[in-house]
Amino acid sequence: MYTIGYISLNNEISEQYKEVFNALQCNIQIVKKEKINQLFNSNNNLLDVLDTLIIEDTDLNNINWVCELIMTVRKQTTLPLWIFTTLKNENRTNRIVYLQLGADGIVDQGIELDESLLMMRNLMKRFKQRATLPAKSEQSIFNETADFKLIPQNLSVCLEDGKEVNLTKLEFLTIEYLHKHARKTMTYEEIYKNVWKDNYCDRKYRVSNLVFHLRQKLEIDIEKPKYIKTIRSKGYMLNI
Repeated sequence: MYTIGYISLNNEISEQYKEVFNALQCNIQIVKKEKINQLFNSNNNLLDVLDTLIIEDTDLNNINWVCELIMTVRKQTTLPLWIFTTLKNENRTNRIVYLQLGADGIVDQGIELDESLLMMRNLMKRFKQRATLPAKSEQSIFNETADFKLIPQNLSVCLEDGKEVNLTKLEFLTIEYLHKHARKTMTYEEIYKNVWKDNYCDRKYRVSNLVFHLRQKLEIDIEKPKYIKTIRSKGYMLNI
C-alpha cells in the first residue's frame, strides 16, 4: 500500500479524484492548508513515510500559490510530485510552468484517469524500490571496477575476470612505473631512466619495443589498446 500526501486549499479531496485513490488502494494523508509549513519542518517526519505528494489546483488564480509550493517541495524532497486540477484541459502555459518547476505530471479532467493511475503507480513503485536498495559504499564501487591489479611477488598483472598475466622483470618494472603514475603521461625518457636505471641517450626504441610486448600480453586488441595509451611524440599513459 502506498501513502500519499494530499494538499488542497479546501482541505478535502475532490469527488472526481476519489475513484483514483480507491483504485490505487492508497492511504491518503490530507495536509491542511494551515499546516503546510509544518510539513517541511525538520521535526516533521511525514515526508519520510510518503510515496508521493499531490497538490490540488482548483482555480486558475492559484498559479502563484501552486508555483511557490512546488519550489518549496523541490527544495526539501525528491518525492514524486503531481498536480491534480479540477479544471478541464488545464491551461498549457500553467502545465509547462509546473513541469519546469519540478512537477512530475499534471492530471486534469481532459485526460483518462486510467492513464494517470498507471503513471502514478509506476513512478511510486520505482521510487519505493530505489529507496529500499542498499547503499553501495565507495569501496565496493571501487572493487567492482578495479580490473587491473599488480602482483609483485609473481611479476604479474591480474586483469578483469581474474586473468593473471605473467611478465618479464623489465615488463613488470615498466607497468609498475606507469601504474604509480596512472592517468599521467610519462615520457620515453622518464620510463627508460626508471626501468633501466641508465642514461637515456635516445633509447626510445627500447621503450617502444617493450611496450609493444606488454600490449601483446595485456591488450585484447593491440591496435586499440584499453590500458596502455600512446601519447603522440611524448610517451605512454596507463589508463586505469
